[in-house]
Amino acid sequence: MRSAELRQRYIDFFVERGHLHLPGAPLIPIDALGVEDRSTLFTSAGMQQFKPYFTGEAVPPSPRVVTVQKCVRTGDIESVGDTSHCTFFEMLGNFSFGDYFKAEVIPWTWEFVTEAVRLDGDRLCATVYRDDDEAFAVWRDVVGLPEDRIHRLGAEKNFWPPNAITDGPNGPCGPCTEVFYQVAEPHEMADAAGLSPTERYLIDDAAGRWLEVWNNVFTQFERSVDASGTPCLQPLPNRNNDTGAGFERIVCLLQGVHSVFDSDLFESVVRRVGDLAGIAYNGSDSPQDVAFRVVAEHARTMVFCIADGVLPSSEGRGYVLRRVMRRAVRYGMSRLRLDRPFLHEVAPAVIDAMAEQHPELRSREEHILRSVAAEEERFRRVLADGFQRIEETLSDPDVQASRRIPGAQAFVLYDTYGFPVELTREIAAERNFEVDLAGFEEAREAQRTRSREASSLARDLFTRMGEALSEIQRTCPPTTFAGYDGATRGTTRVIAIVRGGELVNFARTGDEAEVVLESSPFYAEAGGQVGDTGWIEADGLRAEVRDTQKPAGVHLHRVLVVEGELTTQQWVVARIDEGRRRDIMRNHTATHLLHAALREVLGDHVHQAGSLVAPDRLRFDFTHTGGLSADEVRLVEERVNAAALADLPVDVSDGVPISEAGARGAIALFGEKYGDTVRVVEVPGHSVELCGGTHLERSSQIGLLKVLGETSIASGVRRIEAVTGYGTYKWMREHEDILREVSAALHAPSRDVVAAAERMADTVAALEREVRRLRSASAREGFSPAHDAVGPIDLYHGFVDGADAPALGALADQIASRHTGGAVVLASSCDGRAYFVAKAPADAVAAGFHAGELLRGIAKLAGGGGGGRPDFAQAGGRDGSQAPRAAEAIVAHVRRQVGA
Repeated sequence: MRSAELRQRYIDFFVERGHLHLPGAPLIPIDALGVEDRSTLFTSAGMQQFKPYFTGEAVPPSPRVVTVQKCVRTGDIESVGDTSHCTFFEMLGNFSFGDYFKAEVIPWTWEFVTEAVRLDGDRLCATVYRDDDEAFAVWRDVVGLPEDRIHRLGAEKNFWPPNAITDGPNGPCGPCTEVFYQVAEPHEMADAAGLSPTERYLIDDAAGRWLEVWNNVFTQFERSVDASGTPCLQPLPNRNNDTGAGFERIVCLLQGVHSVFDSDLFESVVRRVGDLAGIAYNGSDSPQDVAFRVVAEHARTMVFCIADGVLPSSEGRGYVLRRVMRRAVRYGMSRLRLDRPFLHEVAPAVIDAMAEQHPELRSREEHILRSVAAEEERFRRVLADGFQRIEETLSDPDVQASRRIPGAQAFVLYDTYGFPVELTREIAAERNFEVDLAGFEEAREAQRTRSREASSLARDLFTRMGEALSEIQRTCPPTTFAGYDGATRGTTRVIAIVRGGELVNFARTGDEAEVVLESSPFYAEAGGQVGDTGWIEADGLRAEVRDTQKPAGVHLHRVLVVEGELTTQQWVVARIDEGRRRDIMRNHTATHLLHAALREVLGDHVHQAGSLVAPDRLRFDFTHTGGLSADEVRLVEERVNAAALADLPVDVSDGVPISEAGARGAIALFGEKYGDTVRVVEVPGHSVELCGGTHLERSSQIGLLKVLGETSIASGVRRIEAVTGYGTYKWMREHEDILREVSAALHAPSRDVVAAAERMADTVAALEREVRRLRSASAREGFSPAHDAVGPIDLYHGFVDGADAPALGALADQIASRHTGGAVVLASSCDGRAYFVAKAPADAVAAGFHAGELLRGIAKLAGGGGGGRPDFAQAGGRDGSQAPRAAEAIVAHVRRQVGA
């Protein structure tokens, strides 16, 4: 059975049994409420997106759901290369939210594996939690599985989370039942005769005779502890089922192969790697075949991550992706002799193999290939520089003595040169060194702390409100947003107030609080659009709304009560700041036109990677591997403004079926979840996007858009910042004022300021050349270096006042030519800074003189550093007043070098 058929057969089987087929979540974990799950970097299980349904935070669209979920787990990345471990995999899942339970799902499990896909039932066994008599009875009495093939195991094996009863965490938990397939032939089981029946069926049997293919988790308890600290299990009001079936494992069994790399999921990818390397894959444990598997597996992970909006970077999930890609490159280079970029040539094989079931791969193919090629080119440059730095580190006497790379040095390789610490550790291990990982983490955390302290980004205002939010969700109806039809004010009722993280009944003058309204014209921050501000008013009441947010789906107005008392159940008038909203809408509609213009100018690989729509500006992040030229920026700007000046309608359609929106060409955003129906915003002939934000009625209301800048913010991600409407007018006024001031300073009319500035620059350059000439002449005049015989070396040295780096270098050349065979070391002070230069002939270097090491030492005395070759080096320091003291230390440093 081909893998595609298995996917479809699984979906059809459970749809026939009343399940709603839902799409899998993106690899960036987004739950069913559209909220990013920040507890993990990647989606790693089928149930992850359904957490709000399991916990009761939200009502599922159906009590029965079936999915095929793509997952990434990297905890065993070092094991990838064997025949079983994968970082990317798919999970077959069927879920019950308070509906069916063990009596229904266990027979379905057996029916699917033995009848729908026809695995040999005589090779199957089941495990249950040791105290789960209910599951045991269903397997024995309903399915008919013999008792000696149903095995009771402890909480470390058959409870979720493992050992939750004794160790926690508190919260929903329950037993599970697993299905195992005997992969060993009967004669290979003979040596298991001395084991108990249960021991023979454990997955961690040393002989590897059994393969787990299915797991049903039954969340039926709420775990807590009583006053004495004793764990308690209370039955949940709704019992749930969470199935996870190993897609790749079942594929292997159905296709009769021993490794996923021999199945149809990988065969074309492995073949492509072999074509590029010019060698064949044999499926052995040789270093060469291990490299085949590493490259093929990591290429698949790479393709799916980039398709879902993850790009290589130095933090978070981007760092994980970078590590995966760079590990693949290193194995390809070192073991398959792929000495040119190759990952972008493997990626199409992954796309061809998987695009039928995952069409996003095909639609984003150009973006994937561009991103892969750019990252591999970058890494090959990093490798060249990083290998040199590692060699320098490993040759350090202190490192040689300890056989350990300090964490701070490993962090410099990571932070400054982009060299993954895992790669540093692998290279070090090959040379019998280790890396101080604790010190590395300490240095990285210190850097993160500095970044957090320097950051001006707002913190989540509502993280302290978890219990209050849960209570609001449980007891209050969702707020109705009344702002789509142009309403900017409305009468409504206060249904909840949170003050200091606690639910209260009132807020008085001077209090800050979060307020929930029955209906609201205030837009809550989402999709890059900032939240509205304005006022909540009634007789004797005036509260300023400073922000509107929607944590966990609750529409919260953050207010300061300026006058009076705000109470629950009170009727109020909610009024937004209309001018601010209008400016936000200008920037939001312009953002859609900007996205469309970028795709027209640069190509369809451009996709939104983030945005900010504020009243004073817009910021748009997008996927593109190189910077835009001035002409490209101008062309994008012109296309947006042409659409704005065309005075086109901005058409908004609610409740559009997702299939119809796709047929209309609507652009869906990376990482976003959409239901069966969507809201489509269209500027005819230019832009069609799925969007929940507020927009203008006509494009002409944008005014004019002006691009302020275009920069890189991450590997393969660019950022454009722009203004519209009054922002553009303000920008023009500011630049008129600047031009007027420049014109006055240069004594030239505004149209001639460029020519006047060029003339002034030429004059300044000529004067600087003259200053350098005079400094060089002054340094030479009357200066006579001190001369010392240091061991076998004639050393000429001294301090020169007022010489900059070029003048000092010229003087050193002059002394070296006058005293052939001697080493020259000079220090100077100029404009408050210190400068150093050292030159030496081959005989001095052979005697132990090292110009770079020498200057690295003496420059520290002036607050600087530097280095260079043994025969020539330059350095600088921040404190020129210490240059004479550093000059006095020259002879002592040279003596230490040559052992004199």
